[in-house]
Amino acid sequence: MAEELIHSSSQVLEFDALRLLLRGYASSPLGQKRIATLKPSADRDWIESQQELASEMQEFRRVGGRFDFSGLIEIDSLVKKSRIAGAVLETTEIRDVILVVDRAAEWREIALHPPAAMRSEWKGVRELSGQIVDFTEFLRWFRNKIQPDGTHAKQLQ
Repeated sequence: MAEELIHSSSQVLEFDALRLLLRGYASSPLGQKRIATLKPSADRDWIESQQELASEMQEFRRVGGRFDFSGLIEIDSLVKKSRIAGAVLETTEIRDVILVVDRAAEWREIALHPPAAMRSEWKGVRELSGQIVDFTEFLRWFRNKIQPDGTHAKQLQ
């Protein structure tokens, strides 16, 4: 994460108002939470990498690239709960985990295979997205077993 500034002009530049405005554009609780943690920074490398990512995403959108970030939720607590011996996730909790994992897998594929019409290199996004594991087998196991309302379509085995 970026180095936090002790003294800055963020108040004069209305950083808090900008962050609030930006949060309004976030279509998921996960994105809103992430934006809420943003702070002014003097870390030049971090700033440049963020600018590069923004440029790459702008190019992705320019060529018609789309990805639905809406509805993404924080699943850390559910993953931690699943690691406790004897703990059981409710079907709706499993559904929530699968939703986030499915979106991560979808984004991983986009990052590996960006639209051909892109003019700029996809280096920063590909590097950042390269940290997403391949969830193919995980998703294949759950495919068609849980309905959107959380009910079982098939017996989970």
